[in-house]
Amino acid sequence: MHVSGVGDVTKQLRLLDRKALNALRKQMRMAVLPIAKEIAGEVPSQAPLSGMNHSGVTRWTGIPKASMSFTPGKSRGGGTRLLAMKFTGGTRGSGGIGFDYSELAGSSKRPGSQFSKVYERGGYGGQQHRVTGQGRAFNAGIKAAKPIKGKGGFFVFDSALKKHGKIEGLGKRAIDQFMRDANSELSRAKFQSFFGMKVGAR
Repeated sequence: MHVSGVGDVTKQLRLLDRKALNALRKQMRMAVLPIAKEIAGEVPSQAPLSGMNHSGVTRWTGIPKASMSFTPGKSRGGGTRLLAMKFTGGTRGSGGIGFDYSELAGSSKRPGSQFSKVYERGGYGGQQHRVTGQGRAFNAGIKAAKPIKGKGGFFVFDSALKKHGKIEGLGKRAIDQFMRDANSELSRAKFQSFFGMKVGAR
């Protein structure tokens, strides 16, 4: 989501009320997080490939966890990106990362490894096998199970692109509503300050 001028506005808000920026973030989360969860919910709960039904690190764990962040005036790299969504399938320690692998299938330009990482099988550690095209077969299988245009982003990214207009619309309405509330509050504070000065002058 790209909006201009928000950084200057938030600087003024910080001078007026430290809680104002948190209120803006809260409104944005309330507006957009439901659609982030909707996108995550479109990821199939069952593994797209039968070979991902296992108990190893790369196992499929189903619908990913959705989260979002809203950082007005603090975009990385000096750009104007305000809204970021994050979808996580799991970690090596607490859950399978099969979703992460399949989401990015085919997007890497690095040459494949000659040997797999060391793993445990049947209670015996130190297992390793020669990589003979499994990565290419995996990418082809994912593409066949979930075709998209371009490379990578087979599940949530593809869904997010299709909902791009709706996401920006919700974000814009949240900001507009916040600004209306903020303007009303500023007008009220200005009126009270002016009225207090008049009373004091008398």
